Amino acid sequence: MTLKTAVLLLICVLVTLAAQSQETIYIDESFLKESLKSNPPTVDQLNAALLGARAQETGLDDKFNTNLDASASYYKTDEKQFATFIPVTSPVKNYEVKISRRFSSGVTVGLRGFADQFSNNFVQDASTTGLSLQLGVNLWKDLFSKRTQSQLNQASAYGQQAQWQNEIGLATFNNTLRKIYWSIVANEEALKISEGLLDSSLLQVKEAKRRKQNNIADSGEVARYQSQVASRQASIISLKYEKASLIKSLKELLPDIALNEIKLKPYNIDETVKKVLVCTATIASESQPPLNFTKYDEIVALLDRQANLEKKINDTYDDIDVQFQTEYGVKGRANSGSDSINDLQDDGRNNVAVGLTLSIPLENKKKTTQEILNKASKLKFRSQKQRELAKIKAYHTQTVSQIALLQQIIRNQRDNTKYLGISLKTSKKKYNQARLTVEQLVQEQDSYLQSNLDEIRTKLAVINTIIDYLSVYTDTPCPLNNI
Repeated sequence: MTLKTAVLLLICVLVTLAAQSQETIYIDESFLKESLKSNPPTVDQLNAALLGARAQETGLDDKFNTNLDASASYYKTDEKQFATFIPVTSPVKNYEVKISRRFSSGVTVGLRGFADQFSNNFVQDASTTGLSLQLGVNLWKDLFSKRTQSQLNQASAYGQQAQWQNEIGLATFNNTLRKIYWSIVANEEALKISEGLLDSSLLQVKEAKRRKQNNIADSGEVARYQSQVASRQASIISLKYEKASLIKSLKELLPDIALNEIKLKPYNIDETVKKVLVCTATIASESQPPLNFTKYDEIVALLDRQANLEKKINDTYDDIDVQFQTEYGVKGRANSGSDSINDLQDDGRNNVAVGLTLSIPLENKKKTTQEILNKASKLKFRSQKQRELAKIKAYHTQTVSQIALLQQIIRNQRDNTKYLGISLKTSKKKYNQARLTVEQLVQEQDSYLQSNLDEIRTKLAVINTIIDYLSVYTDTPCPLNNI
């Protein structure tokens, strides 16, 4: 055995073992829908986008939690004093506990408890203990202009839009799988027809060789039939390659079946085309785009809401900033921590602090930025809205006419195939009577094959057209949408 033969034998063995190790999976549309539950990468990506939108919404709301803050510090030094009347304060102890809550209206409230203690040359463990209520208000941007509330509402609208887009995305992904599946079905049908006609071509080659031996045909006739066989074999190989590519695409989208052999469950492409007609009738019964069958209209409404909210937010960009702060509390003081607490309870002294800060832009730089933001926002939301509305209108108005045209094509192709079949039978008789050349007969056979293949492709186009429609109008009540 030569080295080349041994290598070829090894390759054959490995291919055989690999084929035997593959588990066969039989697929149909129901199988594809069930496969979504295994969370393939596209589904994970869609869900990740949804969770990202929710995180943005909840992240903004996180600012309005009730917070508990605590701090403690201790300071001690052995440094020398400059003079008897300049004492060194040491040690120093500070403790603070604070509970605060910020509201979307711009109001912040807090309850603060603290204790300070220090010693120096004149006092020992001088302690101050206090409780206070704090109030802060963003008077202009939040209390009056409601900037933060608009940001929260916009985040909520964005989260709802992401939810609708997630549902549309899942439906679109499922329909992408369905289109691949029906492409595989159409490929299978084309293979059946091509292989059937290849068998006929092989018989014709055999018959031509017999005729040549009997001096009825020449080598040119045999070569013409052999050329037809080679051509049909090449077409079959091309179809098999196309099928392998389709299956590869399916496996890329569904990694769980990537190591399995894929075969089709029994199907009925003509029955599916009939379901398309039922769906088409449902679509045609709606004179206007049926917004109750789609979620794009909700997205359009949310885009309008987001645009209004973003304008409100942008309009506050160059506003003045007015912050109000106040604190009211009681303090107790004594020469120990426990005594200062008792003093707080028995003879606490009130203290009040009030502050106001004002910031006013004196140039038009912020005004210019605000105008740019509003223009960009207007263009962004207008383009999104127009794109979604165009999709809603175009798919509804054009799908019915597309299906109608494709149905007419199918009817004509069926008639063409029927008449070519009748003509082919007659041509075979004429050829056997030497009234027709071999070239003419082969040409008719090729036309018959092409007509069959064209009919299959058109049926696939019909199915794909309605599946595309169902990717937009996801809630259309028709048999093809109830998998």
